[in-house]
Amino acid sequence: MTSRRFRLIRHQDVSGVSGTGPVAEGVQFTDGAVALRWYGDYPTTTVWDAIESVIAIHGHGGATEVEWIDADAGPDPGPTLPPRETLAQRPWPDLHATPEPQDPDPLHSDRGNGSYGGAPPAGWTPSRVFR
Repeated sequence: MTSRRFRLIRHQDVSGVSGTGPVAEGVQFTDGAVALRWYGDYPTTTVWDAIESVIAIHGHGGATEVEWIDADAGPDPGPTLPPRETLAQRPWPDLHATPEPQDPDPLHSDRGNGSYGGAPPAGWTPSRVFR
């Protein structure tokens, strides 16, 4: 399968927020994950594990349907990806594996001042304090 584009077509606005007609566009990636971009005054982008999840949350029992823009080309002739269920789970990365740099910046550290926003050390310029 290759990536496929689609639109969400809302026949009935159950929530009273998005109106009817085309309300979002998206793409389903090769591994089945979906990126969905909502139309409207406050457009947002959401990511889902599968198109079935999008339909379960936003389908409203058939009030909204998926309109595929690209035909299903079937499996890719090239390398295939293993099913997501067979991949080992990866833990969240340890974002603090290394010690924090010793930066006495008073706007970003409470070391030495007792609280945020203390006076900067002598000789600091506004470009250093307000980065």
